[in-house]
Amino acid sequence: MKRRELAKIAVGLCNKVLLKQEQPELPEMTAKEWDKMLNFASMQGILPIIIQIFDKLTVKDDQTRMVIIDWYGTAAESGTQYQMRVKTMRELSKIFEKGEIDVMFMKGATLAQLYPNPQWRVFDDIDFYLFGEFERGGKLMSEHGIENYTFPHHHTQAFLNDVMLENHYDFVERVNHRSDVVLDDALKALAEKEGRNIPAAFLGDDIKNAYVMTPTMNAVFLMRHMSTHFASETIPLRMLYDWVLFLERQGKEVDWQLVLKLYEQSGMMRFAGIIQQLVCLYLGYENKDCPIGLGKTEDADKVWKSIMNPPVHDPYEVYTMRYYLFEAKTFLANRWKYKTVYPGESFFLLFSKHVWSGVKRMTRSI
Repeated sequence: MKRRELAKIAVGLCNKVLLKQEQPELPEMTAKEWDKMLNFASMQGILPIIIQIFDKLTVKDDQTRMVIIDWYGTAAESGTQYQMRVKTMRELSKIFEKGEIDVMFMKGATLAQLYPNPQWRVFDDIDFYLFGEFERGGKLMSEHGIENYTFPHHHTQAFLNDVMLENHYDFVERVNHRSDVVLDDALKALAEKEGRNIPAAFLGDDIKNAYVMTPTMNAVFLMRHMSTHFASETIPLRMLYDWVLFLERQGKEVDWQLVLKLYEQSGMMRFAGIIQQLVCLYLGYENKDCPIGLGKTEDADKVWKSIMNPPVHDPYEVYTMRYYLFEAKTFLANRWKYKTVYPGESFFLLFSKHVWSGVKRMTRSI
């Protein structure tokens, strides 16, 4: 069974669970084919969603039943991880409260609230913004035994409860792409204007200093986040469903006039149109409240192929010569993606920066 066939089945099941659409008739599948399909769903970040179907599905074949039980265990880990991350977010919020610092959480658990069950949304890190109090927040974390480590751009990294924390001083990186400066400036301005409008209620009534992005902020941030991932690797189906559920739940509340203006100024309009065409063609979803025009079908087809066939993960030890050669090969193969996401910006200038950075790192390690 080819990946396009697997994707068609997976999308049908996701639409049934998330959008209450009619479930397509499932084809006759062997235990091996079910294993392949559920593995595909896991790689695409949608396994916890799809596995819900089997609560009401009678499986007569013993081998198939055992395959599904195994994947149930994998999917259940998502719920455990979600609970640990919410616990960690509560701890962080209380630490910042002691310093009278407000925190805005992004992605992850905040997007999970758009799902029928938040535990179905797979995520790893906790990303947050401290409304300009980045340094003071970092010092406060250190006082509580949480050490922040520098990162090349736009955030630091730390760990609490074995969960990675990303303390953003910028919403998006503004070092390598001039188009990101426009978006980052706009997101920071929106954070000051409306960033405290929506409390992170899912953290509990006792948390008074935590907030989530407004719909307008998310319309900008989610599209840029998807485009950045696409340019460097690809986007999983989970990100497309994040966007679909965002439009479904919050599309009416977005200041689309401002958002479309920012898409135009940052050169992101083409990519946004491709995403809208993708969710229309392959996920069968349309939203009347979203004014983003549909991109070209041939562009959407090409992006869909990249989703079905993501780049192979670098198998070599980090920062070795083989590691960098593999990364360079992947980077060059993604040139067409870069041109789609960052029109008018020099691909080879960025490639040269990455090469020089790698050379300096390898030289220091010799």
